[in-house]
Amino acid sequence: MINNTISSKIGCIRRFKFKVLPGQEAAYEDYLRNVVEPIDEMAFAEDAFLEVIIMHPMREGADGVQSRAFLFRDEEQLSAFPALIAKAASAFDGSATATEKRKAYADTLRTVISTEDYRMQR
Repeated sequence: MINNTISSKIGCIRRFKFKVLPGQEAAYEDYLRNVVEPIDEMAFAEDAFLEVIIMHPMREGADGVQSRAFLFRDEEQLSAFPALIAKAASAFDGSATATEKRKAYADTLRTVISTEDYRMQR
């Protein structure tokens, strides 16, 4: 088995699998760049996760299914993630009303298929 330094620092992963709705690809990319990434950066600064990876299918004509995977050093960091990402989102949005509007807008762009946690095995 290969023991590389990157995987040895990762204890678990939370993967969000979603489908970008037809015709919303460009709007979703803008949403990721202008909303999601700044929230992620704020949460990262609070040690909410080690890294986030966005995965797109390589095959042409894919059905819009994508994944975002957050990498964590251990289950303790994973457990703290929801509160830290919510804190960052709240700071970004500025109010509960703005958060609800942002979430409602995101729902017009994509559908969440699943959220799953994985433990790394070495």
